Amino acid sequence: MLHVSLRPGQARTTAWLVAIAWLACAWMTPAAQAQQPGGATAQAEALAQAGRHLEAAALYEQQARRGLLTWDADYALLAAREYAAAGEPDEAERVLDKARGRIRTAEQGAMLAGVEARLALERGDARGALAVLRALPSPLPDSLAPELLELRARAEMTAGQALAGIRTFEQRAAILGTAEARAANDRMLFDSLLLHPPALPLPTAGVSEQERGWLELPALLAEAGTTTAPADMAGARRLQEWSAQHPAHPASVFLPSGATHLRGAVTLAAGPPATIALLVPLSGKQQAAGAAVRDGFAAAWFAAGSARTRPRISVFDTASPGAAAAYQRALAEGAQVVVGPLLKEDVAAIVAAQPAGLPVPTLALNSAFGPGTTPPAFLFQFALDPEQEARAVARRIADDGHTRGIALFPDTAWGQRIRDAFVAEMQAIGSVTLTSAQLYPAAARDFSGPLRAALGQFGGAGDRSEDRSRPAPARNAEFERAAGPQFAFIAATPQAARAIRPQLRFQMTYDLPLYATSDAWEPSVRAAADMDGLVFPEMPWLLYGGQGAPELWDAMQEEWAGRARGRLRLFAFGYDAFRLAQQLGSGSFVAGVDGLTGLLELDRVDGHVKRALQFARIEGGRAQAAGAGVPALDGEAAGNAGSAPPRP
Repeated sequence: MLHVSLRPGQARTTAWLVAIAWLACAWMTPAAQAQQPGGATAQAEALAQAGRHLEAAALYEQQARRGLLTWDADYALLAAREYAAAGEPDEAERVLDKARGRIRTAEQGAMLAGVEARLALERGDARGALAVLRALPSPLPDSLAPELLELRARAEMTAGQALAGIRTFEQRAAILGTAEARAANDRMLFDSLLLHPPALPLPTAGVSEQERGWLELPALLAEAGTTTAPADMAGARRLQEWSAQHPAHPASVFLPSGATHLRGAVTLAAGPPATIALLVPLSGKQQAAGAAVRDGFAAAWFAAGSARTRPRISVFDTASPGAAAAYQRALAEGAQVVVGPLLKEDVAAIVAAQPAGLPVPTLALNSAFGPGTTPPAFLFQFALDPEQEARAVARRIADDGHTRGIALFPDTAWGQRIRDAFVAEMQAIGSVTLTSAQLYPAAARDFSGPLRAALGQFGGAGDRSEDRSRPAPARNAEFERAAGPQFAFIAATPQAARAIRPQLRFQMTYDLPLYATSDAWEPSVRAAADMDGLVFPEMPWLLYGGQGAPELWDAMQEEWAGRARGRLRLFAFGYDAFRLAQQLGSGSFVAGVDGLTGLLELDRVDGHVKRALQFARIEGGRAQAAGAGVPALDGEAAGNAGSAPPRP
């Protein structure tokens, strides 16, 4: 698990703040930097110690650059370490590539191994991390030993080697210089054991009494924590017996008050929640999506007021060891509101793991319980739901005055869900007829087959006869416009939509209004004139160029454009999730929250957060506000029409 706490004065910065840090130091000459209090290196060290790892990484990387092709290995390694600590593995790997060929000393090699081990842990590869760390020669460099031993202990715990992890933590304690540092080391050991309980049966041979105490404690605490009732005397008695068997054990200070339970239901105080936990995947296949939500969430946290009034934020990786375990850890650390998880199956997992019900307000970032169902108490669901968008598009088509049309859907589970929602809404509206709905292969590039099937006699306008002596019959655009479909709806990725749009034009004698969900448009593209006329739901933040969070918008469009590509909507999603969490935690959720993703309202019956969607229309290759409606037929000249008289 990757756990990062964002506290007032100790917050992980978002990408746009890192860009500001870059700009703040980039314009200064080396002489000017040297005149800063403590110099840039001292500033970076202070930022790292305060937990502001991304800012520290930016400063270290600035110092690492020695020219177009020259890098300082020491500073590059420091920058990579801070990027890794901040949960930015791609950035860490990028800078590590600059350092690997410049390693000259044993200390540099040890630091390189530490960063590689940290990245392996974030990917869930504990054994890979151990292989790197155990290959280091002994003794470890004094300046790096505490960090490397912590990484090795965490890797051993994660790999199921609890006894080895305990011994590494104790080896680390022996080299720490203060009582406070040793107490913090004990806390890390305690937390690691709770997160990765030892496998049963416990080892007995060669185990000291102190090690035995550590090994026994997780099972006792888990058993005592199965009830929230303070009268759990059996659990209290077993913990008291443990205390008697292990007097003055370092873990004694971490036992729950009264030794009755590990955690209970949280009673919310008036006002905003003091602690909010965010559960997203920060490793594995969904890492990029999770990081985008996290950064948007953190951007909203920074914009939420002064450091004294902002809640504490804890971020947990759901990819390893899993969403249910991350949720338990968040509760154990005192979360009063939980946001996440992001994946549908993870939402179901945390609900299944809490048979007695969720103890705190939980804002799931997906929908595991459909509309009309009764979710568990304290579960709220906020999702970028393509099915909701499909229903909104159906209503928009009716509002635009269309009465008949066609639709294309990918032959996938996602396409089937969109189809079901769109068709159901059409049937509920009653005034619009879907004359044909066709499926296409998910990997298709040629859509002529499904388009011809959907259009019937109104397709094939661009066909040319292979026999020049017998040209194809002329087509009558006016007749076909009057009798043919009035709209097309597509469920598609941006790549598929970019192929379908011109192929649809080729098939017809007149221009057919095209509708889609937002999945068909990639907002980070500079322009796409071939998509002109496409109408789809869009977030206000994207539609109006960053309105509501301009600093985040500027960073996404400029300094971090590469990272934002394909994920702009997820940044806005994370931003709104934080604002909703504040409302839920205060117990005073206000209907009509004006969010970056739309106007948000809570359905108090089924716990769904609904978005009032706005619509965009591509004009000149760019998304523009579509207003209340668009013309039913835009009257553009038909490109494939002939000159025959109207058919009767």
